Amino acid sequence: MDYIIQPVLMKGLINNVSHGMVMVHLQGRLGVITIPERLVRVKEKKMMKPGEQVKFYFSYMQVVENPYDYDSAAMDSDTIMYPAFLGGKLIEVNDTAVKAEIMGELGFVSVPRRWVFTDVALKTGLWVEFYLSFMEIVK
Repeated sequence: MDYIIQPVLMKGLINNVSHGMVMVHLQGRLGVITIPERLVRVKEKKMMKPGEQVKFYFSYMQVVENPYDYDSAAMDSDTIMYPAFLGGKLIEVNDTAVKAEIMGELGFVSVPRRWVFTDVALKTGLWVEFYLSFMEIVK
């Protein structure tokens, strides 16, 4: 497949904070990303609550036959918001959407099927790759 996926700056709303995980609904009803609290940059923990807006980098997904040895180090940066090239595995596929578990227990990404570049039929167990950065509360 000859596609180049590129991260773009996106926004979303925190929907839920529970058991150390933050659920973010992407702006425009484009999906849901659930990540550990440590990947949301806030000045005060009390700011991390439902209804708060976040910004972050994210890209389309691409199905790959042979996953790379991905590195999530950019996700843990305390300085510059920079997207990390990550991998994951599809754990749910239905008529309209897919859900991928992000490598290294970094959470889950649920997006419409149209966000996935692929030459094969979508099914659970396929490897995907994409860009994602940590999230930052928008003031």
